[in-house]
Amino acid sequence: MVTPAMTVDGSTKIMGVIGDPIAQVMTPTTINPIFAARNVNIVCVPLHISAHELDTAWKGLKAFGNLIGFGITLPHKQAAMMLCDSLEPLAERVGAVNLVRREADGSFRGYQFDGKGFVRGLKGQGHTPSGSRCLMVGAGGAAIAIAFALAEEGAASLIIANRTRAKAEELAEAVNRKIGRSFARAGEPRPKSGQIVINATSLGLSASDPLPFDASLIDGTMLIAEVIAKPEVTPLLEAARARGAQIHSGIHMIRGQVDLIAAHMAEAEAKV
Repeated sequence: MVTPAMTVDGSTKIMGVIGDPIAQVMTPTTINPIFAARNVNIVCVPLHISAHELDTAWKGLKAFGNLIGFGITLPHKQAAMMLCDSLEPLAERVGAVNLVRREADGSFRGYQFDGKGFVRGLKGQGHTPSGSRCLMVGAGGAAIAIAFALAEEGAASLIIANRTRAKAEELAEAVNRKIGRSFARAGEPRPKSGQIVINATSLGLSASDPLPFDASLIDGTMLIAEVIAKPEVTPLLEAARARGAQIHSGIHMIRGQVDLIAAHMAEAEAKV
């Protein structure tokens, strides 16, 4: 398949992706061909913004008249929520945003696509979240969205393991309260046979990172899933594959949401 050529000119609208680090982000690579195929004059570029500069950078982002919005990755998903002028209901419920769009009145509104993208990615690879027993390591921005999405998709149960147990307990209580059933609970990062096991931490971005849990606990009945897209096969996934488990790269979460995000941003293109 031939990828449509992208032309950047004076009327091109910009979509950023902000994070720290930023070299690992795959959104520009995956979404720019979609914009080109749709004949939408938008280009997505990475923007390296550290946590202590986010407030200052936010004011600068608002000053770019041709910026239609930006994706958000680590570590900004929860901090950015507090800076948005408004939030969609899902982002407000999740307590984190992964996309900000400039609305017709110039305001910045926060949206959340991580959970939808993760579930879409699983289903697109032939996996069935509905009825599954899940273990998730992490309780940050992406993890929060995934927890709600798994509950709404009909997963049977979710154990949330986090370095700060109170955060895992808080997330479990929030999800259970929203869906009205005892679905999630805080627990230990100890995979059990038949589970979908999700690494929703940043461990794996660097080859020197420790694994998020003991790989010797992995067996061939499990599906080991990542939110990290680059490297596409993390050390955890390598270890899981060596032990006979199915593996699921974080790239599928990105691909699962980029069509949705591209359509969402294209709506804004003519208004900016």
